[in-house]
Amino acid sequence: MPELAVTMTQKAEGIIMLGIFKKALVATASIAVVALSTSAWAGPTLDRIMSEKKLVVGVAPWNKFVLLNPKTNQYEGLIVDDIRNLEAMTGIKVELVNTTWSGLVAGLQAGKWDVIMSGLGATPERATAVAFGEAFGYLSSTAMVRADSPVRSLADLDKDGNTVSVVSGTAAHQFAQRTFKKAKVSSLSDTGAAVLEVMQGRATAYVGDSVSNELRAQERPTELRNVKFASNETEWTSMNHAVRYSDLDLLTFLDTYIRSMKLRGWYRTLADKWNLPPELATGPH
Repeated sequence: MPELAVTMTQKAEGIIMLGIFKKALVATASIAVVALSTSAWAGPTLDRIMSEKKLVVGVAPWNKFVLLNPKTNQYEGLIVDDIRNLEAMTGIKVELVNTTWSGLVAGLQAGKWDVIMSGLGATPERATAVAFGEAFGYLSSTAMVRADSPVRSLADLDKDGNTVSVVSGTAAHQFAQRTFKKAKVSSLSDTGAAVLEVMQGRATAYVGDSVSNELRAQERPTELRNVKFASNETEWTSMNHAVRYSDLDLLTFLDTYIRSMKLRGWYRTLADKWNLPPELATGPH
């Protein structure tokens, strides 16, 4: 009987200890889940954006994409429409800060804005400085020359004595540096100055994105002509948002929006609205 009593007591104690262990395990798991969900929710930047319902965005002038209308003093264009749609869907107010193309990355790193939303092309070179998100548009590189220019191809352009103007820091700038072996590449701070170099004869061509060059050539058919390179000579680039690497959670938030809008055909709708080529939304394929 004493041995039986001891056995029963040990079993009872074991059951009690098992119950305590299970409760402790559940409590520990609950704490871990809370900690995980809290840390996964947001870093300082996204937490502030969600709390204040305000996102500060750096943009650079780009006709039909991001441009300040002097008559209304309001920004307009494809990217602006997309930003306003993001505002409407999330309740987050977006403040646009205007800068130059060459100042976009520096301003982001300095904390002047939370994200770059000017359609900055994602490249391995730029990825050493900023983190790029999901592509929402696609462009190729072309050359814009004077209407009376003999240049018809990349081979015509890449010759000694020719000068190619580009906007500093753009994908076209990087393309020109990699591509032209004989022609001189001259970088300027803004598009207007780079195009003016061609119109006034100081540059043989301005190399930029396919959409902007085509629009300029259509606007000034007697002065300018858009030269498209062969498919194996040009480069396609994507249009992306960019954040600091410390704000990857913000990028996840923005990418979720972009993927959703792609599935709805939103970017093709915007391309049609702004009279832009459909491949802007679909890419080279």
